[in-house]
Amino acid sequence: MLDLFQGTDKPYQAIYEALGEVREAFHREGRVADSNAKLDETVKFLAVHFANLNGLVDKTIYQKLCDRSTFRVKDFNSVFRSIATKPPFYRDQIGSIFGAQPATAFEQGDEAVAYELFNASGHAFRAQSLDTHSLDILNEAFGHHVRDNFRSHVEDAQYMTPPEVVDFMTALAGELVFSGDYKPNSKRFVMLDPSCGVGSFLMSWRKHYNSMAEKMKLPNLRTIGQDKVERMVRLSSANFIFSGSENDEVFLGNTVFEGSPLDNYADKVDLILTNPPFGARFSDAEIRTRARNTTPIFAESSVARKTIDSELLFIDRYLTLLKPGGFCLAVVPDGIVSAKGTASYLRQQMMRKADLLAVIEMPPVTFAQAGTRTKTAVLVFQKYTTEKVKHIDEVFFAEACDLGFQVSKRKGVPIKRHDGVNELPLILEAFRHREKGTQSSNQQGMFAVWREIDATSVEAWTPRFFKFDSNETLNSLEIKSDFLVPLKDLLQPPEKRKTKPYTSDVYYISVLHVIGEGILDIAGIKSYQPITPGIEVYPGEIIISRINPRIPRVCVVPDLGRPMLCSSEFEIFRAQEKVNPYAVAFLLLTGIVQEQIQALTAGTSASHSRIKPKRLYEIVVPWNSKSKKFNYLVSKYEGSTRTLLTALDEVHDIRLHETEAFK
Repeated sequence: MLDLFQGTDKPYQAIYEALGEVREAFHREGRVADSNAKLDETVKFLAVHFANLNGLVDKTIYQKLCDRSTFRVKDFNSVFRSIATKPPFYRDQIGSIFGAQPATAFEQGDEAVAYELFNASGHAFRAQSLDTHSLDILNEAFGHHVRDNFRSHVEDAQYMTPPEVVDFMTALAGELVFSGDYKPNSKRFVMLDPSCGVGSFLMSWRKHYNSMAEKMKLPNLRTIGQDKVERMVRLSSANFIFSGSENDEVFLGNTVFEGSPLDNYADKVDLILTNPPFGARFSDAEIRTRARNTTPIFAESSVARKTIDSELLFIDRYLTLLKPGGFCLAVVPDGIVSAKGTASYLRQQMMRKADLLAVIEMPPVTFAQAGTRTKTAVLVFQKYTTEKVKHIDEVFFAEACDLGFQVSKRKGVPIKRHDGVNELPLILEAFRHREKGTQSSNQQGMFAVWREIDATSVEAWTPRFFKFDSNETLNSLEIKSDFLVPLKDLLQPPEKRKTKPYTSDVYYISVLHVIGEGILDIAGIKSYQPITPGIEVYPGEIIISRINPRIPRVCVVPDLGRPMLCSSEFEIFRAQEKVNPYAVAFLLLTGIVQEQIQALTAGTSASHSRIKPKRLYEIVVPWNSKSKKFNYLVSKYEGSTRTLLTALDEVHDIRLHETEAFK
């Protein structure tokens, strides 16, 4: 058994390790198999100790439970049932946080394992006496223990938000709320998480708010959570109870539909910090009949939709809950800020009710431990205080490439390991410096910038769309603006070309055949026999891959002696009559142009990002055809690539005759 850390000056460590011992005891005994069920039982043991600390348990019975020789499961179960139906474990809105019929998983005969767990969990409460702020320390350690051991449930669209993201969003919300411009109600500040899970955002904000309360004379804080899953309500309620937050509530209910306790908070919430469920679908008929007041954007829409994704509906719901001037910071899938269709409709409708303040894109690893590498972003907006006419505002855009951890599988289980540098503090620092156009970045690709935009008129809110600014890039590369021209000025107008099936008398260029700086895998092209159709392409045309632009693939199509097709993933350019196609290819691979191309990509994951064709023609390129140096470099580039392709073709031909050397 773990000692009580006598004399330690680290009560947090003592409590956290005590909770770890409870977990290990469950593991050794195998009495409860499911990870989340183990958390449920841990809460029950902690509840008995907490009740004793607050004088809710008969001292004689509690002393008998603390002695191995007198511990009885029936006594423990009796004490638990008694306290489970009393405050603070009983709430008017939801009854007992342990359900309608509170019970433990232990029966008579389980004395050995039950006592071991009771004793181990008791260490957490005995360790708290080592610190004067015992409940704060206990709550923090318990919350950490839950985050580390909770297993996300995909079927419930539950994904635990990493603490790196929770802490960042909390600090960012603090920048907005405590800036001096926001005026909360003088009596109370209401913070809400409508899909609270285990309560990570609720407790993080409470800690941050309390740290500011005394010096800023803030109103009383009321934190509120709701979740549709009973276990989530139980775990987050326990978080509140162990922190001594008796006035806070966690409700059991469906946030989307009318009739949940959150209806009482319409237009009353100062701040929403949340990670809504992703990918759950609601029928259009349900929304129109059961959510007319809670999701009015979709319930009153003139366009009928078969189903609507939960993340879209939750944004609609947030707007009804926020008070005028209230803030929302939500983790959303990338499609919310970039997709067409229903997501685009939501963005347009949002801008009639709120100001867009920030979009911060997260790396794919963010929710990898929960089993998904879906791209996500933190969406930040503020509900209007009055109807707005003009929509041109300064908006903060950023993209993080590293959160300071990686996730890999060990025996099939995703394991989080600390690796790299968390870039979110750098992004937070950039947010604090609100000068329009000031950009922060690092070599890994992270960037943060303020831009003045009209959020109602732009196609998408994807951060990298706003990374590039021609003046900034020109200044950084010392290129005169006189030499910057739109790419479309060097090209003939694009033409529609129909796809054709592959036949044995043509060659076909796939994206993977472009292997380097204007170089093609000639052997691969000549042996490739695809089943997918391609687009007709001619010698002298320039092709550029629109998929995965992180890997630049540009080349001038050579003459290989046969008609040619290329993949539909290429965009085909034809240079104007007096423009050398090799000059265009050369420019497309320069740093200034590649930076723009990277900024134009959109997609749901790093491996499926694409450039939208029409945006390619808007790229600006440095063009100086009167420069002898420029023409010399283009000439050398053309000669070198032609020589390499000829040599590769010859090597392929040599290989075709290799067996003749051995006859």
